[in-house]
Amino acid sequence: MPEFYGSVAGADAYHTARANAAWTGSDDAKQAALIRASAYIDGKYQQQNSCGRWESMFSGSKTGGRGQELQWPRTGASDNEGATIPSSEVPAEIEKATYEAALRELVTPGSLSPDYVAAEAIKRQKVDVLEIEYQASTDGGVPTRPVLTVVDELVAPLLRSNRLCGVAVFVV
Repeated sequence: MPEFYGSVAGADAYHTARANAAWTGSDDAKQAALIRASAYIDGKYQQQNSCGRWESMFSGSKTGGRGQELQWPRTGASDNEGATIPSSEVPAEIEKATYEAALRELVTPGSLSPDYVAAEAIKRQKVDVLEIEYQASTDGGVPTRPVLTVVDELVAPLLRSNRLCGVAVFVV
């Protein structure tokens, strides 16, 4: 099974069409960036439901079950307009989002999933009369991840609405 969405050739064509000159380097470096970007896509689009369970924000389930490394392809998946996504398909939106995220990873490896060490954070810095206080980089000890608006916008058509969990009783 593949370790990443898309292909190096697909990413090359995508970035060439968009004149992204930063997409350069060896195929090995590009592939490594695609692997990290795919992990970012799969991790970012999960949420904890009201019952405390983590679940994918994509509809359907992994076609290959637990043995499938990546979230796509999925069985029973559809887009937000109700169009069925074939169980053997990785949607173009996922591949394009991966190419966008991989560009950031190629330029700055590890930037999509930064480590956070609280003891190293600078809250305030003062030199003579100049004082700078930086924006807090965490919320409750959770590392800040970059917001990649283009990735969110590309993936948005594939996200499902929140499902309820547990037993529901409707009284009429």
